[in-house]
Amino acid sequence: MNASMNKKLKVLVFPCGSENAAEIHQALRYSLHVELFGASSVDDHGRFRFERYVGGLPKISDAEFDSTFSRLLVELDIDVVFATHDSVLDYLAPRAPGMGVTLINGDPQTAAIARRKSATYACFRDADWAPHMFESVEAVKAWPIIVKPDLGQGGQGVTLANDPQQARAAMDAMQFPVLVEYLPGEEITVDCFTDRKRRLVWTGPRTRERVRAGITMRSRLLALSPEIEGIAREINQRLQLRGPWFFQLKADKDGRWKLLEISCRVAGTMVAQRARGVNLPLMAVQDHLGRDLVALDNPHVNLVERSIATRTRLDFAYDSVFVDLDDTLVLNGHAVPQTMAFLYQSKADGKKVNLITRHAFDVAQTLEKAHISRGIFDQIIVITDGGSKADHFSPDSIFIDNHFPERLEVARKLAIPVLDVDMVEFLIK
Repeated sequence: MNASMNKKLKVLVFPCGSENAAEIHQALRYSLHVELFGASSVDDHGRFRFERYVGGLPKISDAEFDSTFSRLLVELDIDVVFATHDSVLDYLAPRAPGMGVTLINGDPQTAAIARRKSATYACFRDADWAPHMFESVEAVKAWPIIVKPDLGQGGQGVTLANDPQQARAAMDAMQFPVLVEYLPGEEITVDCFTDRKRRLVWTGPRTRERVRAGITMRSRLLALSPEIEGIAREINQRLQLRGPWFFQLKADKDGRWKLLEISCRVAGTMVAQRARGVNLPLMAVQDHLGRDLVALDNPHVNLVERSIATRTRLDFAYDSVFVDLDDTLVLNGHAVPQTMAFLYQSKADGKKVNLITRHAFDVAQTLEKAHISRGIFDQIIVITDGGSKADHFSPDSIFIDNHFPERLEVARKLAIPVLDVDMVEFLIK
């Protein structure tokens, strides 16, 4: 399953419903070098995002996972796998070579170290930026401390303990607890990329200003300081890294950076780097193809804000889209971007796209002023006699119109999906 330079690289994202899976999808979906697949063990957002989607896989804890996953790789002729969860990456790392695929950043020893806080801190115990780890509650001399799960990520399960009683209660509530020093200062993430020659091609620190369920929703891009760069280079020197990876730092009471965790996977908010022109998942593909990389960033991008995107599945088979003109396709003389995006998507999916309107002026002229090509439409229907738009639809159509009475009439006559403009965004892939 080795890729040649003459065919697209077949890339599988697993599991594909998470935020970082969404980032890999967005980073690679338009690449000329990639044919993108998504797979998951649970029914999740991945089925909406990935055009080539496989669901219902066993979990990695299931006995049949290895054989099922191996068959999938062969059936799809997969070349490269992005694992989007630390435990999945840790599990696949020693198995990927036998499955005949490249696992991005899949060195087994490095994946195992990065997955476990205890192993990470032990690996770098001699570094002045490694946090102090306590062997027991009795070994703690100054409070408070932090109790965190050895296999945790994204700050999940982290507990502040102000005394031995709180520490023991926190330890009893989690598997494999780790006791570390309390770091009261600022927290940052540093996105990195290491190429096949072990060169640290990119190091990009960013803030974690607003975090939801461990995911950074607001991130400010920071200048790379010598201190942070030194930590990145030392991690890169000691671990076998290749591809996108990241680490998190937090300042101690004296303002010095200390390590929180290292991860060998793509982070969801690596989108901040892509927003400034550094596409880390695509760099992994290029590196796999043996190409030398140069990161060309845009210094004018300094802040990234994220929000939850909502998608829906339309359980209705249709072959035609009918769309109104006034205030649906064109608003205040300009094309409505999300309506246009859906129409282009529909054309790519093989649907017929039709314009139906009661427009009182020259339709061709209105379209031209809004810079909309008439060529996108299979037909243009202009109703001048006051008749019903429903008379022009087939039962295997959907209808987009901002005017409620029009939608109501069509829905009652034909029982087909009718959409207002605000609903269109839910169908855009």
